[in-house]
Amino acid sequence: MKHIDPLEKVLEFAAFLTFLALIATVTYQVVTRFAFPQYSVVWTEELTRYLFVYSIALAAPLAMKNREYVNVDIVLNIMGPKLRPIIQLILDAFSVGLFILTFLQGLKFIDLGVGNVSAAIGVPMVFPYASIAFMSFFIALYGLYNLVRDIARLAKGGEV
Repeated sequence: MKHIDPLEKVLEFAAFLTFLALIATVTYQVVTRFAFPQYSVVWTEELTRYLFVYSIALAAPLAMKNREYVNVDIVLNIMGPKLRPIIQLILDAFSVGLFILTFLQGLKFIDLGVGNVSAAIGVPMVFPYASIAFMSFFIALYGLYNLVRDIARLAKGGEV
C-alpha cells in the first residue's frame, strides 16, 4: 500500500502549516491585544478555532496510521499472545466501522453549513463542518490500511 505514503506527506505538511498559522494567529492576537490595542481585531479568535480544528483533523489520521493514538491497553496486555492479535483485529475493524459511520454523519453535518457563514470572518460554514467528514474518512482509510496489513502479517505467521 505504498500509494498511501504520498498522502501521509501531504497530511503532515498540511498539519504543520495549519499549526504554524494557528501559532502565528494567536501570537498576533496576544501582541495586539496587550501591546497595540488599536490594531487588535476580533476575527483572530474565530480563525484560531478553525485552524485548531483542522490541525487535529489533519493529524489524527496520521496517529491512526502509526498507532500513536491514546489507548487503554490493559485488557490487551492481560491476554495471551495468541488471543491478543485477534482482539487487535477486532478493535481495528470496529474502529473502521465507527469512522465510516462518523464520515457518513459528517456528510450530513456539511449540509447544515450550506448557506451559512461564520460571524467574524465570513467563511462558509461548510468548511469548518467538513472537518469531521474529512478526518473520519482518512482515519477510516488508515484504519483499513492497518487492518489489511495486520491480516497479511498474521497470514504469514508474523505478529500484529
